[in-house]
Amino acid sequence: MNETNPTADGSHTLNDLCALTGLSPRTIRYYIQTGMIERPVGETRAARYSNRHLEDLLSIRKWSDAGLSLDRIRELLRGKVPDLPPRRPSPGSVTVCSHLHIAD
Repeated sequence: MNETNPTADGSHTLNDLCALTGLSPRTIRYYIQTGMIERPVGETRAARYSNRHLEDLLSIRKWSDAGLSLDRIRELLRGKVPDLPPRRPSPGSVTVCSHLHIAD
């Protein structure tokens, strides 16, 4: 079995997740400890991670690389999308508004 291939039941080891996501074991354990991702099935070296764990970790990595905070990432993982406050224009900025009129 290749080190980054899931087992026959589709589960992954911690080493698999590290290889597939580029995250360290310590970082993945931190995300579990803080509740960002669910706990694996089993404990210690026998712990198994599902494809859902992999998807969540890849999403966390993508959003983290984009500069989002861990609090914001946690909200996105839970499906909460709060409204963003409107930005106040800074002094000297230009605002462009366009209108499109469609004939009847």
